Amino acid sequence: MSTIGKGIQVLELLGRNPKGLALRDISKSLGFPKSSVHHILKTFLAFDFAYQNQETRKYFLGLRCLQLSARMLEQFDIRSIAKKHLIELNEKSAEIVQLYTLRSGRLICIDKIGTQKPGLSISSFVGWTTEPHAAASGKVLLSELSEEEIMNIYPQKILRVYGKNTITDFEELLRELQLVREQGYAIDDEEYYEGVRCVAAPIRAGKKIVAAVSITGSIFQITMKRINQKLIFLVTAAAEKISNELSNVQI
Repeated sequence: MSTIGKGIQVLELLGRNPKGLALRDISKSLGFPKSSVHHILKTFLAFDFAYQNQETRKYFLGLRCLQLSARMLEQFDIRSIAKKHLIELNEKSAEIVQLYTLRSGRLICIDKIGTQKPGLSISSFVGWTTEPHAAASGKVLLSELSEEEIMNIYPQKILRVYGKNTITDFEELLRELQLVREQGYAIDDEEYYEGVRCVAAPIRAGKKIVAAVSITGSIFQITMKRINQKLIFLVTAAAEKISNELSNVQI
């Protein structure tokens, strides 16, 4: 096997082990001589494709991998691919439709279709950012992460109160995220804004959740009955259409 091929396997192994691996563990897992692995890692360290903790001596994926991943997702141009489906979802639901992503632990609105109806007051706009735990899209995006990654976002396990039903207990949030993973969508029932409900579904590139699409409106228009009978179907169908188009994008 070529050195490049071995290097790719080393990166993939590090990617599957976010807690890091020692040189001997990498060598044993892949069946490569320690000298070969050390040479590969030395090259990766020089170009920031790998990082070594000086105390534990364990190796991790480096910042350069994250940068390349971000550039790859930018090439997808999720917003332009999703636009027509967001417009269609807005027309079918007659409610505000939004597209969100998660960056550096913050929920970011990257597109919004529709205007607020009288009596509905929400502050989101393209570029608006907030903590993810109280929003339906935020919960969808958090559901992709491990508990360790979620702890990195909330290191003190403090969940800020937004609406009257905001989840403020960290363990309860973890249970809610497990439910979101199982059912494939999330509901915000006056968790972020009082008087407002939202339902959101995940958008995937391959198997990875890269964004979330949501329907937002007044509790008087978006009743739980309407969510269960119609809106869940609409938002998950839209998310699936966008995901299918993303899977066909050529990098």
